[in-house]
Amino acid sequence: LWNSDADLFLLEFIRLEGRGDLAQTACFCGEADPIYRCQDCHGAELVCLSCALHIHERQPLHRIECWNGTSFQTTTLKALGVRFQLGHPIGVQCVNPIPTFNDDFIIIDYNGVHEVGLDFCGCESAQPHITQLLRVRLFPATTLDPKSAATFRALEYFQMLSFESKVSAWEFYNTVACLTDNTGTHVLKDRYASLLRMIREWRFVMQMKRCGQGHHPGGIQATEAGACAVLCPACPHPSRNLPVGWENSPPEFHHRFLYAMFLAIDANFRLVRRNVSSDAVDPGLNRGYAFFVEETAYKDFLASHYRVGNPQEKSTCSSHSAVNLADTRASRGLAATGAGTVDCARHNFKRPCSVGDLQKGERYINMDYLFFSSMRSSQDIHVLNISYDIACQWNKNLWSRMSTFPHQYHIDHDHKVVAFFVPKFHLPAHIASCQTKFSFNFIKGVGQTDGEAPERGWADINPIATSTRAMGPGSRRDTLDDHFNDWNWKKVCTMGTTLLRKYKAAIPEVEERASDLKEFEAALDPDQLATWRKEIEMWESDRSLTNPFESNLTAVTQAAVRLALSKAEAEEIEHGVHISLDDDISPSVLISSGMELEDQQRRVELEARTIGQHATDAQKIKILQHINALRRRISTWSRVQLLYMPYVSCLRSPDDIASEDKVHKIQLFLPSSLPLSFPCDNRLLRYEWDLRQAQANDALDDLRAVINMTYHLYKYKNAFVRGQHANTRAQGIIHSAESRINAISAKYTAARDALIMLASKLGKNDDWQRILKPLDRAKDAVPLNHNEGKTVGQQNISWIWKTPGVSNNQEEGLQDSLRVEWCKARARAHRWEEEVQLLHEEMRRVLSFFEWQARWWDAQGSRRQFSSPAFTEGAVAYAHRQAMLRRRMSAWFRSLWDAVPSWSAEPPAD
Repeated sequence: LWNSDADLFLLEFIRLEGRGDLAQTACFCGEADPIYRCQDCHGAELVCLSCALHIHERQPLHRIECWNGTSFQTTTLKALGVRFQLGHPIGVQCVNPIPTFNDDFIIIDYNGVHEVGLDFCGCESAQPHITQLLRVRLFPATTLDPKSAATFRALEYFQMLSFESKVSAWEFYNTVACLTDNTGTHVLKDRYASLLRMIREWRFVMQMKRCGQGHHPGGIQATEAGACAVLCPACPHPSRNLPVGWENSPPEFHHRFLYAMFLAIDANFRLVRRNVSSDAVDPGLNRGYAFFVEETAYKDFLASHYRVGNPQEKSTCSSHSAVNLADTRASRGLAATGAGTVDCARHNFKRPCSVGDLQKGERYINMDYLFFSSMRSSQDIHVLNISYDIACQWNKNLWSRMSTFPHQYHIDHDHKVVAFFVPKFHLPAHIASCQTKFSFNFIKGVGQTDGEAPERGWADINPIATSTRAMGPGSRRDTLDDHFNDWNWKKVCTMGTTLLRKYKAAIPEVEERASDLKEFEAALDPDQLATWRKEIEMWESDRSLTNPFESNLTAVTQAAVRLALSKAEAEEIEHGVHISLDDDISPSVLISSGMELEDQQRRVELEARTIGQHATDAQKIKILQHINALRRRISTWSRVQLLYMPYVSCLRSPDDIASEDKVHKIQLFLPSSLPLSFPCDNRLLRYEWDLRQAQANDALDDLRAVINMTYHLYKYKNAFVRGQHANTRAQGIIHSAESRINAISAKYTAARDALIMLASKLGKNDDWQRILKPLDRAKDAVPLNHNEGKTVGQQNISWIWKTPGVSNNQEEGLQDSLRVEWCKARARAHRWEEEVQLLHEEMRRVLSFFEWQARWWDAQGSRRQFSSPAFTEGAVAYAHRQAMLRRRMSAWFRSLWDAVPSWSAEPPAD
């Protein structure tokens, strides 16, 4: 539709290059031939010089154009004679104006870099020059004889732009410079370094203002650690948003878990800093006031630890290479290889004094310091749920390592309930025992917490890494602190809708999971169910007991079945009832050898497909050698087969093996593939039945292992691999793993198809199919966390991860599988019920926190005694505005939540 009017837009743009209908119009003051117009004032009216000067006494940063007879050319208000007088109201002349040095003053605004004629007030009662600038909302670049400044709106504009788009100061400065002159014919005075300094100071001052430090009698010098951080209103804060007497809740109090603190620990290796500048040159304005820990104490402690020479503990679990990446290529030339953090795991907030630089990979000593530093603001909390992707290793000697820390960092863990978890997304990369011991899905009192909060925060902050990696240490910390505060504030503002959305989603889940559990339990034996319930309740009280989520069975392997069959044949020989038709190959060896040949046929077929049509001579020789060797083995095996299965001679002639072009298409005619009308020794059928079951179990074990490995390969590639060469190599390894998954899936499917045929010949029932189910490569051969975007609490995970294996006693295996699945169904129901209770309590805490914060701001207005009534009025006004803001947010959130019938702001009762 717009295309039809595009020419209209173009012509109007061209028309604005001239004077339009105003060419013959006088100035509104009556002066003839006006030649000036302003790019920033509304409209395109032409005015005379005197009117241009009068209008822009209050707008000294507007951009002026002058008609030269043929076109408009850019000029400045300074060139026209406009003077910007400080220290007096607009229109009042100063009796002693003091021009800036060389009458050269630069103001950076969001619409350009402006040269202005600026005069300071030199009267006897005049304020210092920096005060005069600040009172007209100009931020001076220096406190000594400033020659440049930035408008408050430009600094605020850049700050908000950097929050939303992660734009750098360099990009912003070049943008406003290009708005001033985009031709390069007018060389501007470079004020980029000044802008960097002003931006940093602006961030710091605004941070101090918003945390109420301007109302503190001690001012900035009295700032406490973490005082400038925006806090999570939904987390438990004693004396702020917890009910009276919460700390006296006995351990058996059913709702004690509602007052737990959820922490999530993680490291980010994108937030590197190059080895430029130093803390001596760039010490930073924040000294532990917000999120980064105080740098001097942090580095002193690390230095003392390294002098002692305490070695890094090695991982006994899988996939923890990041812990030991101390001297990798990626750390060369870097002063910081990344950053560690401790977040609020439920609400994705950065916590005060919980962020620090990493120097040598993700070492325990760094993460310990950040954890203990974070806990200093939550010492009174009794229940701690701590999530870390290497929690299974990190927690082992945590309390013994704590003894090396100063006393103020110690936690009275003996009088707390502390649980360690691995985030849900990271859990599948761990060994099997960790996947049950550290799972958010199985441990009570955590609801639907997933522990992945830091990952969401990294997604927001990672784009700023390109700017901060070349900063000095102090500038980088100040910048990241400001971005973390913005992240937290956005979370505060959206918490009303966020908690409401989660609450509405959780209500139907509670009903659905409870219904599923009830139906499941109705089909179980009541006595057996009572035993299982007692076991899991005991484990929930004492997790050192046997984990009920772990299967007690082990899968039967092909090697074990072969051994059992060999022992059985030995007993038959001993008792004289065994009849072997070949001295070297017994019936069981015949079947197992045939299955091996079948597997080799699949491998040769895959190898032939892999090399493709444009194979090299070397590749062709290699595959041809494999084909010839396999053909000879099949020929030898088939001659022995005729001794035990003579009727096969009716299906295959001796020349068929040699004449078949494709060796993988040679029919082996194992008992399972014989037509029903063909006779076959039942003993051979039973041998293949046992071996096929074991083959299927082996295939599932291999499949789970390779899927788990592939999952970790993808995770490692996304986190650490950079560059085309490294990515190509990583992609090649992943492709090989995917091909292996396809081959194993085909092997399992072939084994199961054979079992179906054997079951009909042996008269077996369908019980075995409850464990060995049909395998859909795309749907079933997937990681634990894969289920079409659903969370673990909502999904039914692929059956391959729920198969304990087949034992000699199938009924026992089925019972054990049922027990584990019932435990998981019960856990799903309970976690959703807990989630509703946690959300309800968090919504109540948010309102209580806002009420406390409003009262706190009310008290700040009169806290500090100022020398001037103007300062007092400003302090009271700001405190009142902040208090009213919290009350408005509280009222808005309450109105949202009151619309849900099942919600009320009352605290829970036992």
